[in-house]
Amino acid sequence: MLDFLHSRRGAAVFLVILAVIPLLDPGRYWLHVINVTMIYALVSLGQNIITGWCGMLTLGQAAFFGLGAYTSALLSLTFGLPFIVCFFAAGIMASIVGALLSLPCLRVRTDFLSLITIAFNQLFFVVANNWMSLTRGPMGLPQVPRIEFFGFAAWSATDHYYVFLVIVALAYFAVSRITGGATGRAWEMIRDDEVAARAVGVDVVRYKVLAFAVGCFLAGCAGSLFAHYLRLVSPDMFLLEESLIAMQMAILGGLASLPGAALGAFLMIAIPEALRSSEPWLITLRPGIGGALLVILMIWRPHGLLSRRNTAPQSLRALSAWLRRGIGLDRAPRSPAERDRDNLR
Repeated sequence: MLDFLHSRRGAAVFLVILAVIPLLDPGRYWLHVINVTMIYALVSLGQNIITGWCGMLTLGQAAFFGLGAYTSALLSLTFGLPFIVCFFAAGIMASIVGALLSLPCLRVRTDFLSLITIAFNQLFFVVANNWMSLTRGPMGLPQVPRIEFFGFAAWSATDHYYVFLVIVALAYFAVSRITGGATGRAWEMIRDDEVAARAVGVDVVRYKVLAFAVGCFLAGCAGSLFAHYLRLVSPDMFLLEESLIAMQMAILGGLASLPGAALGAFLMIAIPEALRSSEPWLITLRPGIGGALLVILMIWRPHGLLSRRNTAPQSLRALSAWLRRGIGLDRAPRSPAERDRDNLR
């Protein structure tokens, strides 16, 4: 099943299913939920490149998401540039800033890398919230122009749906080509053993910077779509919580898995949004629910639901062993010192 989901045939089948959803008339609200999910799928895809393929733990993806949104909105509002120019400019701006941020990050690992990206996320929020002359601070940027290109204007939720579907499909295909070639193999070598990758001639610095650049480019493009879809940009849309959600999407769906990026976005965006109408308080528990799912997956499928790095028998054995230890059926053998202490008693 995993092989089918990761194959081109599986991607084509899934694309056809998505293409016919608006024809079934699911309603404007459900189309809106799917639209937001597809935008976050781009964010998850970028996060997965940095963390899943290259093995760098970054928690600042919301900053690049917001950077793309502000870049696109400001270019459109201030200079009246067309959407297609703003879209690519947003991705390029986020990519350049991400590549520059990656340079000091290359000197640190694991926890310190996470702290640097968290600090950048907080710095972005402070700048966006206080630079009144540019970002209007907490008031945000309203009335962002709609998506228009080549004579087409997106007005309805269905129009936006097909625009987002085409963009996500193109991004999915492009990332599959990159990760399926020499670049993807270099990223995987760096993730698995950086020292060994250096030993066989992989330019670790170059490929790490490239991973940051590509991942942040996708986040910036997603920010552009977000700004022109909601027609509003404000600093509180890009808090650290959004970076945590992006990380949860990548891990839950499956590290180094293209279908996993889409599944992670569905789990963290579509399901809570769908429940909002019936139980509004559930949306506030989204980060906590994601954290609880991560704890379970660390035991059952540590690389995510759709990651090829998991095997079903190993996953089931790990879950079974954990449950047996939890209920006391499978205890570790006692050491000689413990047996002597029990005899003395």
